[in-house]
Amino acid sequence: MEAIGTLRIPGSLLGQAEAAEPAERAGNPHGWVLRVMRAEGSGILRLLHRVLGNEADALDAFQDCFCKLAVRGNGGGLRSARAYAYRTATNIAIELIRSRRRRDAHLPALADRAARRGDSASLGSSNVPTTVISLQEAVAALPGHLRGVIVLRDLSGMSYEDVGRTLGIDPATARVYRRHAVVRLAELLGGQSADEE
Repeated sequence: MEAIGTLRIPGSLLGQAEAAEPAERAGNPHGWVLRVMRAEGSGILRLLHRVLGNEADALDAFQDCFCKLAVRGNGGGLRSARAYAYRTATNIAIELIRSRRRRDAHLPALADRAARRGDSASLGSSNVPTTVISLQEAVAALPGHLRGVIVLRDLSGMSYEDVGRTLGIDPATARVYRRHAVVRLAELLGGQSADEE
């Protein structure tokens, strides 16, 4: 296992890319996915763990991301395979957050119905703190161009140059988008001011 912060990555996930290298040399149309997994796999997994705050969800989203990339087939027509992989991972994470929100919205009604029927099954809510859930929902509500910058810059810890390269924008534009994202997050979370770098 490789460690990323407190997250333990099963060797099988990142090892799949190294084990598949002979297939890549044999003209595999998915070779670009393997290259992205080797080069960016740990960064994408770190991003997913920071966005989702849950190791199991991060690992599931990581696998979903690379499955979606593999389903796409060859990398032809992509301006940046790296940017495509990060966007795919971000979209998967956002959809997981939205599905949690939908589940949590229906949980009280399900628990009430189960109580009326006398079911002994426990329908507990997730043990994620409310502030984390609020922040996750606020990030999910941001427009895509702002969400991409805030996720890559603040959650992945990328430099503005790397964010710009990944998203295909100028680093100065990435700074402006981050500023707009922070202001919008403060509005969504009900804060009066936002901390700036």
